[in-house]
Amino acid sequence: MMPPMGSSKRHPSVDQAYQTRRDGDRRGALTLYLEAAVELADSDVVAAASALRHVADLHEELGESDQALRHYKDAWRLYLTLNPAPNLDLANCRRPMALWEERHGSPFTALILWREARTCYEKAAVTTSYDLQAAFDECDRHIATLSSGN
Repeated sequence: MMPPMGSSKRHPSVDQAYQTRRDGDRRGALTLYLEAAVELADSDVVAAASALRHVADLHEELGESDQALRHYKDAWRLYLTLNPAPNLDLANCRRPMALWEERHGSPFTALILWREARTCYEKAAVTTSYDLQAAFDECDRHIATLSSGN
């Protein structure tokens, strides 16, 4: 299995973090992804931001939700430094932020984030020609649930 998409370039530090996570060492993977993000910050912003997204996911899995949100926001800010910002990466960053808000924060904020994720997925579908129907469906389910107040 290949590491998740993001940057078009392969980075040994990201590959090592990915494999460490697959081996079940979440804390070790978290450290390696953080190191990768720092290492790549000047040379590959997409890879650095994606590494921060994985850091956030791992913090959430480890029950460290405040740290997770902080790293999702850091990844989002990094993606936005790019012109154009990569829509699929933006969507894949907004999605877990929306989930975080549903679990720990504000349903209203979650709704906004799901709508933003959906818009980014729509743009990504056009620019990449990927079949993102599953992503649309997930966004639509959450938007419908949050809109109805359930």
